[in-house]
Amino acid sequence: MVKIFGHSVPGPKLLLAFCEIILLSIALAIFTLPTLEASVDYLGELRSVIAFSLAPSALGTTAMIAVGLYNYDVLVDFRLTAIKMVVALILVAPLICLGLLLLADTVSGIAGGWFAWYSKMVLIWVLSLVVTRTAFLKFAAVEVFKRRVVVVGNGELAARILRRGEQAADCHFTVVAFIDACIDPPKVEGTDVVLGNMIDWETFASFVRRHRAREVVVATNNRRSFFVQQLLSCKMDGVNIVDYQSFWERESCRLDLDALQSSGEIFSDGFRTGIFVNVMMKRSFDIIVTMAMLILTSPVMLATAILIKLESDGPILYRQNRVGMGGRTFSLLKFRSMHVGAEGLNDPQWARMNDSRVTRVGSVIRKLRIDELPQLLNVLRNHMSFIGPRPERPYFVERFCREIPFYSQRHLVKPGITGWAQIRYPYGASQEDARQKLSYDLYYIKNQTLFLDLIILIETVRIILFPSGVR
Repeated sequence: MVKIFGHSVPGPKLLLAFCEIILLSIALAIFTLPTLEASVDYLGELRSVIAFSLAPSALGTTAMIAVGLYNYDVLVDFRLTAIKMVVALILVAPLICLGLLLLADTVSGIAGGWFAWYSKMVLIWVLSLVVTRTAFLKFAAVEVFKRRVVVVGNGELAARILRRGEQAADCHFTVVAFIDACIDPPKVEGTDVVLGNMIDWETFASFVRRHRAREVVVATNNRRSFFVQQLLSCKMDGVNIVDYQSFWERESCRLDLDALQSSGEIFSDGFRTGIFVNVMMKRSFDIIVTMAMLILTSPVMLATAILIKLESDGPILYRQNRVGMGGRTFSLLKFRSMHVGAEGLNDPQWARMNDSRVTRVGSVIRKLRIDELPQLLNVLRNHMSFIGPRPERPYFVERFCREIPFYSQRHLVKPGITGWAQIRYPYGASQEDARQKLSYDLYYIKNQTLFLDLIILIETVRIILFPSGVR
């Protein structure tokens, strides 16, 4: 994992994206250079060729991220890769064609044949992907790309690390040894050595070196019996020492609620939600993105309003109380997707699969997330942010705050139209789903940056184009 502005990005996937940008840029440049003509402005034309090569490569990679072409399940499925590649090409085609038209007068050979150039560019793009992804799948499983770790502990926390290493398809570490710390009830079989038997610090350090480990993970619920000298010797030897929660957060991009200790989080990095510069940058980001979305989606919103009105009597917009920042309630706006009076006087309830309360138009706009578009007005009113935890109804908030530890911490920031939990976890319709989503929401609150917001914004495109679990 590579940390970029506090967010962990898988190293192999980052390398893959970088290689694809470079390979495609070089291929396009080589393909274009022979068309250059010796002229007074040869250098100026050469600069245009470089821009012509880099811009489509960067745009293409962004589009591939947006449709999920760097997700592990897509990388190993060539059929799914082909489908998403076509979608990525459709998304980026207008921008690339516009760029070709603009460069037609500066790059020799494009003028009068920009469509042919676009076709050749697509071919080069596909061939580049075949080369890079074939190589990636061949070498991604090689152990050199995985961090070798020694786990101190053999209790429940250590067992969770073991299960993730065995079950996660895109695991980025391999456990080379477990050390029995003699603290927690054993949950891992075949512990390599007992910590108490390592009398001197050199024994522990040599054990870690012998296993060629790059990291020691402290995975116990009780740390009072630790030999600080032994851990310090490893750290001075260049081995990274990390606690379980930090390790889990980095590898899964979520917090483990079962192991979350508020005292530990107080002294950790993150949760810098009140810094003035961050607040101003966040608000500027919200306004820019929201205004752009309002302009782009206004035809869709107008058509939706007309269809809702034609299908059934009742208001076009649906207002519902939600809990926002600081626990304050506000009126959230959505396009009405259910029949009027769908909930009646009953307690609030989650939407179900094939819900009879949903109208025909409502079924379509819910699948495409169009019903959420009026919330752009909530963002302009400063009730919401574009990116943040999804706001919940007061009835559920009151219940979850009683039954789910740390649930109230979601209200440290403004709620959002989309968020980290929305792109990482399917639609939730139970208390357990709310608990799982909270682990992602807390990760976002802790590591909130403009960089993470951009990642969420780009990946939201995948959720819209390839909806799963929508109700």
